[in-house]
Amino acid sequence: PLTYPLDQDNDLTYVKDKSQKAKGEIIHIRGIVKDERCEPVSKAAIEIWQACATGRYNHPRDRNPAELDPNFQYWGKATTNEQGEYGFKTIKPGSYPASWFWTRPPHIHFTVRSPKYPELTTQMYFSGEPLNDKDRLLQDHSKKEQEKCIVIFYQKKQKQFGEFNLTLKG
Repeated sequence: PLTYPLDQDNDLTYVKDKSQKAKGEIIHIRGIVKDERCEPVSKAAIEIWQACATGRYNHPRDRNPAELDPNFQYWGKATTNEQGEYGFKTIKPGSYPASWFWTRPPHIHFTVRSPKYPELTTQMYFSGEPLNDKDRLLQDHSKKEQEKCIVIFYQKKQKQFGEFNLTLKG
């Protein structure tokens, strides 16, 4: 974001001083940040940013004519605990036109920062999305690498959960 929202937390579905929740399908993302030795990385800062349910980013360079959601936070942050665990509550983003010949599938951007490791920036994709097979960024990677970025969501106690584990390399 060009400016950070008043809310700087891991719940993107609710914006302070707003009376309504964000539009769209609410999802919960959790995971573990580990290093190459499979050791948990505590106190890692994780930021996510994404489009709203209509597929639009809250950014002046986004030319998508879709409606913005004033009740959606668009950006959030979390810090891993001692076991390297983190979590976010957000919505499933919409797809959007990247150009006249390319539509991006729903995805969420992640950046992970820790003093001991180089910064990691990646994207999380949703399993079962037909546009995944045509996404130019996702298709630039091997099938093995793609599988690491595509998350299957499951329902538990009427909530949608997905697990996105991240590995920091030294």
